[in-house]
Amino acid sequence: MSNSQRFWEKGYSDAKVWTMGGPSVEVFEIEQFLPRNSTLIDIGCGEGRNALFLALRGHKVTALELSSSAVKKLRSTADRYSLNIDVIEGRIEDFVPDENYDLALAHSSLHFVTKEVWIPLLREMRQRTKPGGFHNFTSIIGIPRYPVPHECRHANSFDRGDLDSQYADWQILRSDFYAKWDSHPGIPTHVHAVEKFLSRKANSVEGFGLTKVDLSNSDSLPLILFDSIPLGADATAVKSMGVRPRHVNRIEMPGWNMTSPTELTGNYVVEDWIFGKHGLQFTQSILTGKYEYFTSPVSLRNSSNYPTE
Repeated sequence: MSNSQRFWEKGYSDAKVWTMGGPSVEVFEIEQFLPRNSTLIDIGCGEGRNALFLALRGHKVTALELSSSAVKKLRSTADRYSLNIDVIEGRIEDFVPDENYDLALAHSSLHFVTKEVWIPLLREMRQRTKPGGFHNFTSIIGIPRYPVPHECRHANSFDRGDLDSQYADWQILRSDFYAKWDSHPGIPTHVHAVEKFLSRKANSVEGFGLTKVDLSNSDSLPLILFDSIPLGADATAVKSMGVRPRHVNRIEMPGWNMTSPTELTGNYVVEDWIFGKHGLQFTQSILTGKYEYFTSPVSLRNSSNYPTE
């Protein structure tokens, strides 16, 4: 299937929608630990949901993307707000890093290439990462219970534990594994198993004030109710179905208005309602994801802002 036939091209070609949503929570969490004016690389950036957020925070971003439609949208938005983003249209297979980075991102992109491509690339990126810098990857991993959906078909080149092995000598901050139900413009709700990985190149000289908070709890959400809650419902409607969250992880960040990619907002809110092994994620009070956790859900916070007992 050619790239022009991929479902995301419909969203990438529409200036009025965000195909993949807003910035990722862990990108917001770790941005506070980046030096000012950091140098960043976003591999397979799509429309730039993370690249735009990081540039908005004052960082220098290189963004690699194959889709011409996504590149056009990202360049237009970056130009509108005079953001420091160098957008490169090209394939991951052809990319040759030529800078030293404080952060390397690849969200839902490396699984489209084989191990023979992404392993050497990450080894080169490891060498080009500054001490104290981060690598952050999100990948879909096909498992028997949740095979790769037809809409998302790709090389499926990751096995659980691959990245833990590659980064055994770094600080591993996240190695999350979960099933996620989501949807995008033009396709129905689908579910896939996801690995979210975050590591830091150890810097023994500089302290690192991060606290990892375990968000797991003993609550439960009946499966029949979990299955019946539709994506796109607002939080009030979900509560009216009898869902009463006791454990809510709320993050408010500067970002982009999800109903209009050309507008900024200072109040982009993500809430995770956590019920034991299941979770509901709301962005701007709209249900955008449902989760089954295989590992404990966590949050990363600045120790100076988070009291310890």
